Amino acid sequence: MTLQELTHRNEKFQQEATQMAELIPGGNLIAYSTKIIRCTVKLDSLIKKVLGAKGNISFYNQIDRLEDEIDELIFLMDRLDEANKKQKIEVINGVVKGGYEIVSLYSLLCDQIIQKKTQNHDEFQN
Repeated sequence: MTLQELTHRNEKFQQEATQMAELIPGGNLIAYSTKIIRCTVKLDSLIKKVLGAKGNISFYNQIDRLEDEIDELIFLMDRLDEANKKQKIEVINGVVKGGYEIVSLYSLLCDQIIQKKTQNHDEFQN
């Protein structure tokens, strides 16, 4: 998956989170979907900063921020999933599933970037 495809998938997920709030009026779903969208926008921005980081300190600072944002999205999805256990509203189930997929993709990409950076550093050392 390319970075552009990941960005597109992220944007599609943001639309699903928006639709969740629109389809299920009341409660705090608008505020919640806003938090989810804000988090996924940050993920997309941070992954680009990680890839463009100059130097190790900047790289690892951006990785830390990216991992924190991934953790935040996991927290939001866990809370949303828990709140929906009784009602089992399909729209919310879809957002939760999509959120976990986004987490998985960004986590995988983060791991691959760190592995590549480590390999390059090891090759440079030898």
